[in-house]
Amino acid sequence: MPVLYLPSLRMYEAAARSLRTAERFLIAPALNGRFASSPVLVSDISVKGARFRHAQPVEMGQKSLLQVAIEGLPPTNFEAVVVWTKPDPAAAGRFVTGVRTYVEPNVIEGVLAHLQGMKRTTRIEELRSTDRFDIAPVLEATWNREHTMIENLSARGARIETSRPLASSSTGTLSFAVGQLSVSVNAAVAWSSMKSVNPSTYRSGLIIDEKPELLRLAIGHLCEAGAAILDTHSLSLKLKVIRARARQLASHANEMPGVPTEQYLLIQCVREELRLNPDEAMHWYRRARLTIADPATRTAAPAIADHPDALAVWEYLDRSIDPSIIGRTFELP
Repeated sequence: MPVLYLPSLRMYEAAARSLRTAERFLIAPALNGRFASSPVLVSDISVKGARFRHAQPVEMGQKSLLQVAIEGLPPTNFEAVVVWTKPDPAAAGRFVTGVRTYVEPNVIEGVLAHLQGMKRTTRIEELRSTDRFDIAPVLEATWNREHTMIENLSARGARIETSRPLASSSTGTLSFAVGQLSVSVNAAVAWSSMKSVNPSTYRSGLIIDEKPELLRLAIGHLCEAGAAILDTHSLSLKLKVIRARARQLASHANEMPGVPTEQYLLIQCVREELRLNPDEAMHWYRRARLTIADPATRTAAPAIADHPDALAVWEYLDRSIDPSIIGRTFELP
């Protein structure tokens, strides 16, 4: 059988990691700008994209120039494409949109340096080395012995709700219990902001650098109890990027008989994503175990019905790939 040429494992690893590592800067006050000829207020910027609020609706995938006016700089233009958009929870009839920008890094770095000099930025480190799980209902906890609620959790961080803002870079202890499991971890505040739907409360992001296995165990218990689900918004964005990456790589690969090249690469990208990310893998292997136990799987996916690794990829891709193609990609008998 001819061997399919694939880019190196390092390329997959870099592509997968790039989806989980971003550094955003909140802009206050927001920057005036225009997107698709309509006025917008740019509320944060990163080297990969921007987020803005606006009145006119936009569509997923829409491309246009994001034009930003910054005091002391000439007009700045970014090529941008909409990757998500939703109603603004803080203002009825308005929208919040995230765009992926395409511009030389030195341009963004110059803009950020200028804004930092004007003291208009607040740095946020969004840790994507592990995936986040939304907690519903929110989990009661304490932060430095004060009552708080955990809204989402990962092996490296948490987002909590408090009655007052927390100082950036301050440290403390987050404690909570899941059933008989007690968790107490030291953490640092990465960011803190007023909650838009309830101005009397605040949200804060915590960085946790210890006891990842204990946190994974707690997340596992929450998932088993139906109280935690993978953050579907970040997952949807990630899958869009993985699909785009597979399309890009397909033009440089030889064909494998019986398997469309783009689908082969998509499956391999997902396999690598799960290999790099044990938290996300835990979620999808749990789904795979449920799928194996379902008698309907024998009919829907006979080629992979007894193989949890292949079923995890099938579920990750929302069953959009023929199971027989996944089986051939895994070289199952």
